[in-house]
This record gives sequence, C-alpha cells and structure tokens, in this order.
Amino acid sequence: MDLSYSISDRFLAIHESHQAHSKEEMKAVLARIRRENADKNYAILNRTDSNIIHEWRAHNLFYNLHVLRLHTRTVDLEYPQRWWFKVAYWVASRFYPHQ
Repeated sequence: MDLSYSISDRFLAIHESHQAHSKEEMKAVLARIRRENADKNYAILNRTDSNIIHEWRAHNLFYNLHVLRLHTRTVDLEYPQRWWFKVAYWVASRFYPHQ
C-alpha cells in the first residue's frame, strides 16, 4: 500500500489512511515512512508503531462510523502525544473490527 504522507519534526499526516485496514498494512506503511526518513532525526518517529497503530485504528473506526469523515480520513499524529489521547485512542482502537 502506497499512501502519501506529510512529515515534519513533530507531526506526521498519513493521507487517506482509512484505506489501510489491517495492522500488517499499517506496519508496512510505517516501515516505508521510517525507511524513507531514516537520515532525518524527526521526533515524531520516536513514537512506536503500536502507539501509532492505536491512533490510526481509532481514526479508521470513526471514519467507518461516519464521524467527522473529513478529519478522520487522514490520521494526523503529533509528538509528544498527550497522555489522555493515548488512553482514548488505545480504548477506541479495541473496537475497530479489522485485525
């Protein structure tokens, strides 16, 4: 899966991220982003794949439920992540049906 993205030191947006459904697809996209930016020292890449995937799955859940679709079609990540968002995304990601 070849999703486009925008990246800076503290932000990463994966455009049309709702197209990736499984954890494997998400991990493949993240691996490509990390590989393509290996020579840069972006702080956003300090977030773990599992942490990013929790947020991504929560965005996909809300997108599938037609909640704020214009916003949830793209996962927008920031670093550092506020702890209450971390907890909320972890809980919400549990309801996303795709593995």
